Amino acid sequence: MSYAFVFRAYPDVDHMAPLAWKLLEEGEEVHAIVSPGYEPHPDYRLRFLRGYPRFHLHEIGPSGAGAVRRLVRSSLPFALWFVARRRVRVVAVEWGYGLNEGYERLRSRAGLNAVARSVAGSVVRLRDPYQVRTNFIVAARLLGRGTVCLPHGLSIKLDAAVRSDEPDAPSYDWRDRNRFSAYVLNTEHHRQWFLEHAMGDPEVMETWGSLRWAPQWFELNRGLAPAYRWLAVADQLRVVFMVPKWGNRVNADAVVDLVTRLHQLDFVSLAVKGHPRPEDGSADPLRSHPDLDWQRIHDATGADSVSVIAEADVVIDVGSSIGIETVMQRKTLVNPSYLHGLRTLFDEIPGSCVVASSADDVVEYLRAHAAGQPHRVDDEAYADLMRRAVYGSRPQPFDVIDNYYQRVRDLAAVASATRS
Repeated sequence: MSYAFVFRAYPDVDHMAPLAWKLLEEGEEVHAIVSPGYEPHPDYRLRFLRGYPRFHLHEIGPSGAGAVRRLVRSSLPFALWFVARRRVRVVAVEWGYGLNEGYERLRSRAGLNAVARSVAGSVVRLRDPYQVRTNFIVAARLLGRGTVCLPHGLSIKLDAAVRSDEPDAPSYDWRDRNRFSAYVLNTEHHRQWFLEHAMGDPEVMETWGSLRWAPQWFELNRGLAPAYRWLAVADQLRVVFMVPKWGNRVNADAVVDLVTRLHQLDFVSLAVKGHPRPEDGSADPLRSHPDLDWQRIHDATGADSVSVIAEADVVIDVGSSIGIETVMQRKTLVNPSYLHGLRTLFDEIPGSCVVASSADDVVEYLRAHAAGQPHRVDDEAYADLMRRAVYGSRPQPFDVIDNYYQRVRDLAAVASATRS
């Protein structure tokens, strides 16, 4: 059967490519639709997938294409033609909004109004990269195909699951997500958050585990990622600071203070890695600070996190899931919990990382590590982290990638039965 994946940005590929790979390994047909604004050819994951004869890459706005062609391919009629012509049974997109109210009853007045709004929106927002995602969701619904909303990340937050200017807001009206065939969460705590705070439908919101850190893909991905060359003095401790999402209740002044102290330590070779979604977090606020000497800092923003972590001794991360990669690579994770106002899995699983409550704590640990006393994650902490973050809170490890494969096959079968 044929499946379509809509990719908009680097993290989408990171978390969705493993399923595309599994489908290809099983002999299925996979179409990757790349939204305007993302250049797919340097992407090592997509380059790997292009080695399969049943993988097909389709750029909506390729460089060199004429304006008329780009606009046509960004339209709803093109998405309808594509899904029908390629006999797509399931359309997979990244986390985000779903269909407007009315799509549950297409032949009703509300349904006709919803379709009319979608058509009008596709014309008004032709140049919006997000519109391609919407077009393919609508096309799948109109043609009776399955739709699955896949994670573009993994939320390790326990007391909030989204960015918000109102962190104590009691609820969100996200019932549009319930109009997918399946809305997939990596973790059970994130699913429960949707059910309790975002009007999620328990029949649609499902916990499938983490594709990105499923052991099979984790090992394969480490071999695929391009190497990162870290130029450092032999006896220096290699430390990478992962720039946080500044909107996630982060204390920016404390971040600057910590990075300032780190880059002044003679025994530390410091790298700073900006967030892969530039709108969420980048090295720019740090770069412009007068107290930072960037000649003493390696800017690793353009490198892949997998490769940077592979070269590091210690990773300092503020509330993101890249800490899972760090622990799985058996590198030391430092969790400076004082830098933000959120509680995460790493705060709750003792021994999974080094928890620092101040900049002094961070520096003290780095000195101990450099002196030959590194933190070690014990087997119990490692197993608990994998269970909760990767295996969807199952009591024991299971085949995450095969679980995803079987579930989307089920959705494809339903779509085929409906059409017949």
